Amino acid sequence: MDFLKRKTCLIILLLLWGIIPLLALPKFVYPVSSLILPGTGELLLGHNTRGATLMGVDLINIYAFIATGREIEMQKKNFMKFAELYAGVPYGMPDEHYQAVQNYPNSDYYNDIQEMMARNYYLIYNYDPESFAEYISANTYQGNEEWSWQSEEKWEEYKNLRKRHQKTKMNNQLALGLMLLNRGISIIDSSILSKKKHGEFYLAPLPANGAMLNYQIEF
Repeated sequence: MDFLKRKTCLIILLLLWGIIPLLALPKFVYPVSSLILPGTGELLLGHNTRGATLMGVDLINIYAFIATGREIEMQKKNFMKFAELYAGVPYGMPDEHYQAVQNYPNSDYYNDIQEMMARNYYLIYNYDPESFAEYISANTYQGNEEWSWQSEEKWEEYKNLRKRHQKTKMNNQLALGLMLLNRGISIIDSSILSKKKHGEFYLAPLPANGAMLNYQIEF
């Protein structure tokens, strides 16, 4: 029974899809439909090949966007667990912390650089011990924020994990950009096609003093 219901619904949808292009829909319907799902505006106007192509491209982009989004989350969990296991970084730290862990072999090295720059500016040139202490407190890693890589190999492996994560984020943004571009193309295309669509009602004479109301549509 469920199969028959689905088959009946599919047949009805296909029949409606064939009838809709023959109707005189308001012109704003086509670009709005293209905004929601590219290609549908073209399909409503009877341009099935163009519509199916745009819709297919969008479905591919949607799949890529969703897939890369899931991969981003998985990769993020992986590099956070890796940093916790091999560098002593507490799980769930802010992204800037993981960036510093990527750039420096340990927190002492990072802190020494910050202290050297702060000493030159706050103590040698301006002699402001209070500001120096505030800067060190705000810009160095202390306590459970500290890290130290067990080996050069693990550090390099972590860098590769982070690079793959960044590449996946770029692919995710690219998929989003292509989705928006495809919608823009479909909106413009369906708007132009709808202007070329003309239809009019007319009466055709019939024998015996009769007449038939007809509707003519051109694409």
